[in-house]
Amino acid sequence: MALALVVVLAACGAPAGSSLEATHAPPPASAVPPSTIEPATSTSAGPTAADDLADLLENLERSHPEPFHGVSRESFVAALDAYEASLPELTPDEAVVELMRVWAMLSREGRDGHQFAFPTQEHEGPVLPIRIYEFAEGLFITDALPPHESIVGARITAVDGTPIAAVLAAVEPLVPRDGPATVPSFRPILLLRAQVLRGLGLIGEATVTVDLEMPDGSAATVELDPVAPDAYAGWAGPFGMFQLPPDERVRYLADVEPFSATTLEDGTLYIRYRMIRPLGTQEVRAALEGGAVERVVVDVRQNPGGDNSTFLTLRDLLEAFSDDHPGALTVITDRVTFSAASNFTTEIERRTDARFVGEAMGGGLNFWDDVRWLELPNLPVPMRVAISVRHWVFADPDDPRLTIEPDLPVEVTAADYFAGRDPALEAALSGD
Repeated sequence: MALALVVVLAACGAPAGSSLEATHAPPPASAVPPSTIEPATSTSAGPTAADDLADLLENLERSHPEPFHGVSRESFVAALDAYEASLPELTPDEAVVELMRVWAMLSREGRDGHQFAFPTQEHEGPVLPIRIYEFAEGLFITDALPPHESIVGARITAVDGTPIAAVLAAVEPLVPRDGPATVPSFRPILLLRAQVLRGLGLIGEATVTVDLEMPDGSAATVELDPVAPDAYAGWAGPFGMFQLPPDERVRYLADVEPFSATTLEDGTLYIRYRMIRPLGTQEVRAALEGGAVERVVVDVRQNPGGDNSTFLTLRDLLEAFSDDHPGALTVITDRVTFSAASNFTTEIERRTDARFVGEAMGGGLNFWDDVRWLELPNLPVPMRVAISVRHWVFADPDDPRLTIEPDLPVEVTAADYFAGRDPALEAALSGD
């Protein structure tokens, strides 16, 4: 999957190089695969926004197996018609936000978190030069571009005078989701965009003023100049908008490799699974078959997905271990566990007696994906929207749950994160 500031959720399991561009993960930061759906057409003198929106509805109904699973067709079409009627009165940024709002209606009941709407790559606006994360205590800055390094660790209390709670509430309806945990996972992808903040009426055209509570408890105000999407992606990486930065003090953030396995002194095999990609399982197999491993901890936190055809051997090894060692398998998840990572986790839940620790996954059990992108070039700001074309079923088809709730919930706090503590791993290793 190419870098993109868009952080566009990749599809679950299409083969590499396919026209579906399948990568079970949220949109990285800039280039998105070209649409595989026919572009908008018109019988008039030239295509218009109305043609784009008619084409959008046609392609949605033709391509998505069950497009209105979360909202009635009547309500969605009424919202799309109202959006078209309002375009002459909207600013370009408002037009971007309102299409996001309408499109997110399709997933408001969950199970369609890959269906983003974004400006096309050449029309993406700048983003704030910070990385943020929603901890239990609030929204905190986890990293910052120069010259703002001193604000890392600060809690954001307001944006251009609007309390942060109101900012988060304003962004929430724009977020596509598989379930409730998808919202805090992906909301930063939209909140950091100047286009979105302007479209919501939260900021003006100039620098963005952010009020902070500093780590020492003092108040501060900073002015942030948004940066180009490519500059942000080059600094923070393809998933930097919603993942935590690397941190050598804690295992799950120290190793940035897609997959690693470490045998700890107490006979625990710790498996860090950061991205669902082709992996070598020889080390895991040797450790499990060597007889010295008494329990296994699989850590899929901060794993946005990948190719769900690549985890089968690992799944089978863990299933065999669980059969031979009842109660000895633990899985740690969080809100970023998504897409192919949630497929893997659902398989483990279904096939083993694994105990789950941490946060609920941002990804679903059964959901729609393998999105195809459709460009809408005639809107005030040219847009691209993702349309799901496949239903992935990894749990019972009638399972009403949107995600896996952990047996032992462990909230992610700013106090723990900035101190380099990992209570979720501690809980997993304690066996309590």
